[in-house]
Amino acid sequence: MPDYKIAKVEKGNKKSTSITLERVGLMPMPIDIMVTYKNGDTELFTIPLRIMRGEKTMDGTQKLEVLEDWPWTNPTYQFEVDEKMKKVKSVEIDPSRRLLDLNYEDNIWND
Repeated sequence: MPDYKIAKVEKGNKKSTSITLERVGLMPMPIDIMVTYKNGDTELFTIPLRIMRGEKTMDGTQKLEVLEDWPWTNPTYQFEVDEKMKKVKSVEIDPSRRLLDLNYEDNIWND
């Protein structure tokens, strides 16, 4: 079964925040991530798997920012969020709840 969690959110310099995800379960899946900023703006990211033959670019009406693919053999994945004028308030894995995740409690991080 798929199971992913937000392992770490670290505020780096004043320009970015580092987000580390961890694959806890054994089944690899592409992952969508919603980042909500303190000003109320949201940004939706998608992380395809390296073994996929492409990636989605839209989720309903919202454009997705496609991140570098996640090799299924790596248990963790890290990416940076640019914070020029916006500070990260929360991060959520699979905000649409389409992924059958074993533990949704570790899919949300709040500042």
